[in-house]
Amino acid sequence: MRTYASPGELPVGDRRRAIAIGTFDGVHLGHRAIIAQAQRLGAERGIPVMVITFEPHPIAILRPELKTTVLTPIDLKIELIAECGVDELLVLPFTPAFSRIRAERFVDMIASRPIGAEIVVVGENFRFGAGGAGTADGLRGYGRARGLEVVSPVILNSDDGKPISSTRIRRLVAEGRLEEAARLLGRPHVVEGDVVHGDQRGRALGLPTANVEPPPHAAIPGRGVYAGRATTRHGRSIAAINVGVAPTFRPESGRGPARIEAFLLDYRGPDLYGDEIRIEFVTRLRDERRFDDATELVAQIHLDIAQIRELVARPPDG
Repeated sequence: MRTYASPGELPVGDRRRAIAIGTFDGVHLGHRAIIAQAQRLGAERGIPVMVITFEPHPIAILRPELKTTVLTPIDLKIELIAECGVDELLVLPFTPAFSRIRAERFVDMIASRPIGAEIVVVGENFRFGAGGAGTADGLRGYGRARGLEVVSPVILNSDDGKPISSTRIRRLVAEGRLEEAARLLGRPHVVEGDVVHGDQRGRALGLPTANVEPPPHAAIPGRGVYAGRATTRHGRSIAAINVGVAPTFRPESGRGPARIEAFLLDYRGPDLYGDEIRIEFVTRLRDERRFDDATELVAQIHLDIAQIRELVARPPDG
C-alpha cells in the first residue's frame, strides 16, 4: 500500500480510482465493510482502490473541549488499513482551515485530478464540509453533477441489533468491556506507548512491570486488572495488565490519573525503558483494589497470572 500525506504527493496523471472516505477511528467491522465495498467496485471496473482518512481526528479540531479519545493513533490506523489490502491511502491533514472548506469544494477536490475519484464509498452518516453541511445524500447529488458514483453500504449492526460505531466502542473500552469491544473491532483493543520509569515497586516484589505512557487522548480501558498481550521489539508475550493508581502503595492517589503497568509473563529480555510497546487488552479479570500489605498483593497477582495463562491461549513467541 502506498501512503500519501497530501494530494500534492499523488502521481500526476489521469488515473481514476474507487475511494472509501472516513475518519475510520478503530478501523472496526463497519469501517472494513465500507472499504470492502470500495474494493469490490474497484475490482469490477479494474481501477485502483484508495482510502482517504483524516489526521488528527476531526473532533479534536471541531470540538476540542470534548477531549474525545482515539481508538487508533495514525500509525496503527495505517497498519490496519494496509491489512485490508487497498492500493493507496491518503491521509488528509485536518486543520482549522480544512474544516472550513465548503462541501461543494470538497467534492470537486476528490473528483478532480490528482485524486480522480470515479466511485466514492462512504458511511450513511458521513458528514463533510464547513459546519458538517455535507451529507451522504448531498454527496450523491453533487456526484451526479460531476459524473461521480456515490455508494453507501447499509450500516453494519452487531449481533444485538445495534449499529457498530467508534463512539460505542470507546464507551465499551472506557467501561472495561473489552471482549464486547473486540467483537465490534474484529480484534483486541490496542494501546501503544513508550515504556517509562515508574516507582520500581514491581521490581522489588519480583514482578517487574513495564510502565506504559500512551499518547494524549488514547482510549484507555477503565481501571482494573486485564489479561492481554504485549509486543515489543523483542517479541510477543502474554501480559498481566493493571490500569489504575496502585492503591496499596498510593492510597492518597485514588482520584489521580490511571497508569498502565504490564507484567510480561516469561519475558527474559533487557530493560524496555524508552522502547515502544503495544498492549492488547483481551479481557478484564477484576477491579483494582487496595490490599492490606505487599504480601497479600503479590499472592493475588500470582493468582491473576495463573488465570491469565488460561485465558490467553496463544503462547508468547518472544
